[in-house]
Amino acid sequence: MWPEFVRAVLVLCILLYLPGTLFLKAFRMPIGWALPTAPLISCSFIFITGEVLNILRIPAHIFLMAGVPLFIAGATYAFTHVGTHHNPAPSSHTYDDLPWQILLISVAVGLVTTTLLYVTSLSSAGAFVQGWDITHHLDVTQAMIDSQCYSSINYNYYSTPDAAIIPWQSSSSGFYPSGWNILNALATQLVHTDTTVAGNALNFVSAAILLPLSITTFIAKTFPNKRTVLLAGAFTAGSFSVFPWALFVYGPIYPNTFAFCTMPAIFWVFMQITRSKTPKHDLILLSITFVLGCISLTVLHTSTIFSSIIILFPWCLARIKQSNRRISLFGHQVKPLILVGVFFIFVILVWLTFYFVLIVRGVALSFWWNSYSDPINALIHVIGLDYVGESYAGGELVSMQPMLTLTVFVGIVWTFSKKQGRWLSVAFFYISLLCAFIISFDVPLKGILSGFWYTDPFRIAATAAISAMPLAAIGLSTLGCALFDLICKYQPRLPHFLGKRASLVLVITVFILGNYLIAMPSSKHPAPTNAFSAFKTVAVESYGDKDPLTNEEREFLRRVKNVIPKGARVANIPYDGSLWAYATNNVHVVWRYPTGYDNTEKPTSAILRKRLKDIASDEEVRSIAKELDIHYVLVLGIPSESGAIGNNYRSGTFRGILGITDDTPGFEVVLSEGNMRLYKITLY
Repeated sequence: MWPEFVRAVLVLCILLYLPGTLFLKAFRMPIGWALPTAPLISCSFIFITGEVLNILRIPAHIFLMAGVPLFIAGATYAFTHVGTHHNPAPSSHTYDDLPWQILLISVAVGLVTTTLLYVTSLSSAGAFVQGWDITHHLDVTQAMIDSQCYSSINYNYYSTPDAAIIPWQSSSSGFYPSGWNILNALATQLVHTDTTVAGNALNFVSAAILLPLSITTFIAKTFPNKRTVLLAGAFTAGSFSVFPWALFVYGPIYPNTFAFCTMPAIFWVFMQITRSKTPKHDLILLSITFVLGCISLTVLHTSTIFSSIIILFPWCLARIKQSNRRISLFGHQVKPLILVGVFFIFVILVWLTFYFVLIVRGVALSFWWNSYSDPINALIHVIGLDYVGESYAGGELVSMQPMLTLTVFVGIVWTFSKKQGRWLSVAFFYISLLCAFIISFDVPLKGILSGFWYTDPFRIAATAAISAMPLAAIGLSTLGCALFDLICKYQPRLPHFLGKRASLVLVITVFILGNYLIAMPSSKHPAPTNAFSAFKTVAVESYGDKDPLTNEEREFLRRVKNVIPKGARVANIPYDGSLWAYATNNVHVVWRYPTGYDNTEKPTSAILRKRLKDIASDEEVRSIAKELDIHYVLVLGIPSESGAIGNNYRSGTFRGILGITDDTPGFEVVLSEGNMRLYKITLY
């Protein structure tokens, strides 16, 4: 499976970077900026293609989904490069220096870090965290493949051919950000693998390539023309344990993680648009890029739009205050501070409107995480940059990072002393305090401030970490310069270039060792531990061979898939691990979710799970099973009664399947291994 993983990584890189890079290069954007920004363009082309095909009721064949975006980008590039009368003006000086060597170093560091922290935690290329959220992620992906429908508006756990066996009453699915699922589905088909392998490859690309490249553009635009800061940034992008690493286990919330990794690329685009000296021809391209980027982030995970707002809001206030443009009202010039106040109130009103329309009225999905900390303890963990502290859900994944705290603190001091990038420090302060607030209090204001992230501390902590990455980079660079000045004081004859580079390398080395080795106490761990050891311990366990779906059972599912006809419907017990059989092995099981077996369930579903064992003597059961075209029964073992899935199990819920034995009339053993069985219904 590992060769499939590598191929999936390569395919995803092509899907994410080739169309977007071609499109941006068509308008002469420098490669240093075009490459990191390309996924925003590529994803929007892919997602728009899927929605258009869905509206037109055209099956979204894999070659259409992959080919149309590439065709659009290629045609645009060819059109702008063939014939002198079509050539656009050369690129202006809009774009600050962003050397390709820095991008290469950032990706190299990202590849090494992600391999050591994430890939080595996987027990196999197809391993996955058997948690709550993964059920949705993988089932929706496989259903997209079978339905040939790649849409965030028309999505389901069940493919179109399996609509009859959906256990619940049909309802309008509405919009749900499914970008991660769409990309996973495309990679799964192009590589001929399963959704778990492609999903891990997608996670790898997001942490190893997307995040380092996108955060580099953010750093370059916030602190322009500072190569040492860019170099330091290559080592700070993956240095926060709370993001992206913890999110690969917590939930796991893969789609939100991927969206967060892509998000920083839109920051520099917006920042450049709002600069007064940006030429009109560059402004047009940047505006198109921004709109397409917003589409991508909305479909990847809508919460990243609101993360972008709170990070860039202080930038907007700073730009308004510093702008040379003057506005007159009734013959009087409006002071910049008045404009700042008006804009501030306007954004607050828009925010409140979105909150009451989307969250309060239930248009968007919402959730309320209860507080679990006191304000003092919460502030301590904000200072330690682990944010979530001793959370009852996922707190064991993180630990305080004092070396990182020092670096970020130096960066904040630099922004205020040099009066450059102060807006980012303000954004960082606000988001960090927001994280402390929501884990300490349960008041209505909590929903208003954090409802767009389901009041989830981990998602807000991820936003805080992203805002801190450039601050850590400037802090690390500042420490390197301070060391160089100290060396020059005692070794004045040392060559300037050599000494400055050696100082930065030494500081980066000390930073890496300290950040990855210094252990801190935590009530979630029996002994002091460092942040990455904490993550690694939990990740290895979470991605290991464990119940409810073991590697032995996955191998049995592989045999089941090879024995039964393609698309054959199989009755199952979801709590024995078979709820993932459809996602991992494309075995079309009936029950694919750990909840919902109550008054929202269809009567036919309830009858089958309670009485299927009586099919030989119960005419109603036999009629329903035949009508739903169910020909097989899968039993992987005794249902799990613990963990994220097993906690929802109630004894007797699936007694109609648990009661089936090798001697039950109407059933024939097809496959048998230990307690695992595949039965065929022989009565029709």
